[in-house]
Amino acid sequence: MEAGGFEVRWAVTAEDADAVLRTEAGLAAALVAWDLPRERRGQAPGAAPAGTVPADGAVGALPGGASALLAALVQSAMVHVRPAPRAPVEHDRFNEALMMHGTTSPLYPMIASLDVATAMMDGPQGQWLVNEAVTEAIRFRQEMVRLRRRMENAGDRPPWFFGVWQPEEVVPPETGERFAFDEAPPELLRTTQSCWLLEPDAAWHGFPGLTEGHCMLDPVKVTLTCPGMTAAGEMAPEGIPARVLTAYLARRNIVVEKTDSYTTLILFSMGITKGKWGTLLDALMDFKALYDTDAPLERVLPDVVAAHPRRYAGTTLRELCRQMHEQLRSARLVELLDAAFQQLPEPVHPPQHCYQRLVRGGTERVRLADAAHRVAAAMVTVTPPGIPVLMPGENTGPLDGPLLRYLTALESFDRRFPGFRSETHGVTVDEETGSYEIECLTRS
Repeated sequence: MEAGGFEVRWAVTAEDADAVLRTEAGLAAALVAWDLPRERRGQAPGAAPAGTVPADGAVGALPGGASALLAALVQSAMVHVRPAPRAPVEHDRFNEALMMHGTTSPLYPMIASLDVATAMMDGPQGQWLVNEAVTEAIRFRQEMVRLRRRMENAGDRPPWFFGVWQPEEVVPPETGERFAFDEAPPELLRTTQSCWLLEPDAAWHGFPGLTEGHCMLDPVKVTLTCPGMTAAGEMAPEGIPARVLTAYLARRNIVVEKTDSYTTLILFSMGITKGKWGTLLDALMDFKALYDTDAPLERVLPDVVAAHPRRYAGTTLRELCRQMHEQLRSARLVELLDAAFQQLPEPVHPPQHCYQRLVRGGTERVRLADAAHRVAAAMVTVTPPGIPVLMPGENTGPLDGPLLRYLTALESFDRRFPGFRSETHGVTVDEETGSYEIECLTRS
């Protein structure tokens, strides 16, 4: 389990921990004192003397190098944790504490890699690398539009395909000539900033009330849109949730950057060529063919079916998409996410107070059903959008409030569709019941 540049590994015996201390105590890492004697609590990280381990009944975290035998950078390290009967260490809680101390600033190989990147960008070659990435992203964007139009005009297959979140037309300010996006000269799109602006009240982006020049798209960050929801948030009768597409692309060794309910983000980094994004096009075409023919799910996502045979045996790809779309539509998940960010929780304690309670065992995990009006002890972040919905010290609010309703909807989704779990930091999932649990301050 990685956290802030460290890897957490459990030390089974005192001999293991003692061996680590004797040889590697000088490495930069954290010593976390949890329920140790009072005189030990104020020690700085790494202050444990070499050749010693905490006494029986105490618990500590000890540094361990990861570069000797593992494929790791020189200054990476592991933290070996020794639990104790009277003060057991819970992995997720310890991980939260460890991330308070993790830092990348002393990682000199990382700093050196930044120097190399700077040298790559220096001079004409840097501009060439950037222009190549932007150009390939534009070519992919235009080809997606052309491919979708050809399918709609051919009439030999169901007329749907994945879209791209981008303007349908561009107008260069110098000439005022209007181009369809896929017919615009690539050089125009590469060099003209106004082609990427989110124009006020334009229907394609779905953001009302924008001012002129407020924001623009990044050409190399391509957002694919799936059928099922418009840019304005209106749900269609049928849809293909992006989680299903992402799972299929992963099986084809295509890793996306982020996945939302009906969008997935593809990042065009340096080195992406037509051959590489052509592989992505092939995968999207293959997914459409599998969906149109209602292929068995065991053929599309065999790993998911093998991991959850009772849930997905006999299910087809189209049926899975239908069930998932109905769940998202009935739960109004997108609306709940919007409400959770518009109505912010009430702060009760400063985060520092919650952290001190966390590392001293003054917190507990609470099921969402019992979490009304509790004070959070750890941050809760759902990705996307990757922005915290709950910070340490904030009140969770009522059970029917925007925050708990949103998390409860995610919990219900994850229970119904194992293998497509939401990415939530700060939430522990009970493997037996599927219940969401969040870390809260204990009540006095």
